Formats: sequence, C-alpha cells, structure tokens
Amino acid sequence: MKYICPICGYKDLDEPAYDKYGDGSYDICSCCKFQFGYDDDVEVEEGVFMEIPETHIIYRLNWIKEGAPVFNTEYYPKNFQLNGKVKKEYLIEQLKNINIDYYNINK
Repeated sequence: MKYICPICGYKDLDEPAYDKYGDGSYDICSCCKFQFGYDDDVEVEEGVFMEIPETHIIYRLNWIKEGAPVFNTEYYPKNFQLNGKVKKEYLIEQLKNINIDYYNINK
C-alpha cells in the first residue's frame, strides 16, 4: 500500500507521513523532498514551534514557487516530469489528492 504526501499529493510514500500520535515517519517524499518529523519541526522562537499544518503550507508554497522540483527523478515517473520538475498538468492533479486547488493556492 502506498500513502499520499500531505505536502505535494504524490501517492508513493511507503508508510503514512505521521502515526496516530502525530509523530513523523522520517520518510522523505521522492517528489517534493519533505521529510516528515524533520522539515516540520520548526522552532520560531525558543521553545515555540510552528504547527505542522502551517509548515506544510509554507513548504508547499516555496516548493511550487521554485517550479516544483522533483527530489528523486529516478523514482518519480518520467512522464510526469520535465527537466527535473513536475509537469504543471500533473502537479494540478497531484495537488487534488490533498484537496489543494493549484489556481487558488495563494488564497
């Protein structure tokens, strides 16, 4: 069984991004490069951490702004990528897996 990345919507995680306690799997998405349990552990000031959903939003927006680069081009389907980036038509569909509308992502 494969699981969906909550950042980019790619359906290829070997295990859920988070367990039932909210702990990250430390798995890295082969599409967007987000590492669950690491990239979402953001301290904004001493002892104060950003909420996980907020880290997902910020990471996703930056990743898309950079052109949606594919982290591991060997494992991400070749027909979904162009020059090491997710093709826009596939990105739009992929984001639907996590209920994100590409055209309204900044709203």
